[in-house]
Amino acid sequence: MQNSHSTAIQIFFLLHDIHFGGGGERVTVNLANHFVGIGYPVTIISLSCFKPSNIFNIDNRVKVEYLNFNFENGFNIPQKFESVFKVRKYFRHFSDKTVVLGIGTYPSLLLSLLPKSENIKTIGCQHSTYTAVKHVWSLLRKLFFPRLNAFVSLSEQDLPKLKKINQNSYVIPNSVSLFPEKPALLENKIILAIGRMDYNKGYDLLLDVFEKLTLSHPHWCLRIVGDGPLKKKIISRVESSSLKDRVEIYPPTSLILEHYLQSSIYLMTSRTEGLGMVLLEAQACGLPIVCFNCETGPSDIVVDNKNGFLVECFDIEKITNKISILCTDYDLRIKFGINAIENVKKFHPEVINSKWEKLFKELFQK
Repeated sequence: MQNSHSTAIQIFFLLHDIHFGGGGERVTVNLANHFVGIGYPVTIISLSCFKPSNIFNIDNRVKVEYLNFNFENGFNIPQKFESVFKVRKYFRHFSDKTVVLGIGTYPSLLLSLLPKSENIKTIGCQHSTYTAVKHVWSLLRKLFFPRLNAFVSLSEQDLPKLKKINQNSYVIPNSVSLFPEKPALLENKIILAIGRMDYNKGYDLLLDVFEKLTLSHPHWCLRIVGDGPLKKKIISRVESSSLKDRVEIYPPTSLILEHYLQSSIYLMTSRTEGLGMVLLEAQACGLPIVCFNCETGPSDIVVDNKNGFLVECFDIEKITNKISILCTDYDLRIKFGINAIENVKKFHPEVINSKWEKLFKELFQK
């Protein structure tokens, strides 16, 4: 149904690479699909080059445009300078009411460098922890983010720090759009982990934990779904260890729901998180979660001993014991799973999207 009021504002998303397949890209697509569905004109601008496929299903009413930077060999300094001018040129002649969301630190920085305009409202969106932004990027954030019309954090923990930089800072968590008709049965002896294979996601710790768990639960297996810079290293460790027959590694897929529904426990050993889309999706599928209580997202989602277990960061012994309890106790898995489905309702798209719409309208009323 078209919203007659919404079309007064057009919405743009600026991000690094729409084909990247991470949480930020997933959130972008979810929001874009929602807002185009209720009548907003929506465009996704990707700094990257075009690729013929995307693991997320983008509504065909959403425009996707590319600024054609090649990231095969990284994103060098000359490209970064060029991106400033390309983004400024892109938005130079906008006369309609426009909201632009920068997804992540660098796209948000590019938006902060746009000339001030009555027609264009810029919103920076943080998709990692406040402390994950370091060195020169931290300084640039402090210098330029006050120029943004608003800044959005995923978690309450980071809000006070962001308000010191930009007073117009708000908390709007990610919504979850994965709602199966029936939850996971929690009968298969499968522990699931999903995410980009980089240092922050803690896959080295994940394998340490699972290796320890197999001593008491040899019939359980670990399923990892993801890609990233550490993939070869992870595969090499699995292949050369006792885990070879107990760890399954799958590439990112648009059919992620099946992986959730085939599993019985969701395990996360991240060193840092923004909010953790996978935790929300796991809860929507009725999975009990065991994870480290890292900065900043897990404690906003997992209630210890109610819908999962929150464990002090990097306590391998304790997190292994908590998983062991769930491996042994089917009734507890079911109880946590029911509570998880109830808890995730506060992250329902209707609840979260209404917060975004309210913010868009407030920016033009100020």
